[in-house]
This record gives sequence, structure tokens and C-alpha cells, in this order.
Amino acid sequence: MQMKHKIYLQKIGLVDKSILIKLKKNLEWSFKRFEVEFKICSNDLALYKFEYVSGKKQFDAPLILKRLMKQAERKKYFRILGIIDQDIFSGFYEYNFGVAKLPKKFKTRLPRVALISIFRLKESNYDREENPALLEKRTLTESIHELGHTFELVHCENDCVMQ
Repeated sequence: MQMKHKIYLQKIGLVDKSILIKLKKNLEWSFKRFEVEFKICSNDLALYKFEYVSGKKQFDAPLILKRLMKQAERKKYFRILGIIDQDIFSGFYEYNFGVAKLPKKFKTRLPRVALISIFRLKESNYDREENPALLEKRTLTESIHELGHTFELVHCENDCVMQ
């Protein structure tokens, strides 16, 4: 029997644990055709002051990704997806829903890491009534999108999760 690859879900900062539990269940269903299993990391990662840019009132996603990469390398993870409930940015983008980091050499065995923020996925961020079912759907869609990047998928013009 072939061993399944594990994709780890990492809680970063103050994120409701139930979001990770639902996300794990939804990802398992979405990836059921593939030889992967999803695990929630037992430890939570704290956010550091140096990752916060006060002028933007956002966290610097590449700095958080760097920390995820170090953890994934140290623990020999196949993939890791960080989940944060804070506003994030990367580079020249004003904000991001998520980001992914690939090793410079695609054929390397180094882990692939991704990060999603549920902050802008929440209806309350747009002065609308919170909708838990919509948040669950958006969180799953964004997670699949960023994990797709870790499998070398690029943005496309089709009506799909990589659009």
C-alpha cells in the first residue's frame, strides 16, 4: 500500500479552531481522488510584532511564509497551509486573500508552503451580516487555490478555482 502524502493545516494567531476542523473535512472531500491526507498541526504559531506593518495595518505575508517554510523543512512536511485571521499583504499588492511559496527549483524535494487569510473572506469586513456557510465556502476555495499553486498550477481564464 502506497503511503499518503500529508498536507498540514497550521493555525496562526487567533483563528477559531472550528474553522480548521471544517476546512480539514472539506479539503479531504475535495482531494479524495488523490493520495493525500490532511492533518491539523498540534501547535499554534503566534504572530510576531516584526511581521506587522503598522503603516499598512497588515501583516507581511512573505515573512510568515518564511517561518512556515522553516517549520516545514524542520519537520519534513510535504505541504503546509497556514490559516490566519488577520489582513495580509505581499509585495506591491494592497492586500492578499492568500499567497504560496515554491522552492526556487521545482524538482526539489523541499516542502511547498501556502498561507490564506480569512480576514477579507468574512462578510463583516464589508459591513454585511456574517454568513458562516459563505465563509466556509470561501475558505475552502481560497485554500484549494493556494494549494494548487504549490502543485505548480498557475492562474487561468477558465471558470475554476485557479481563475
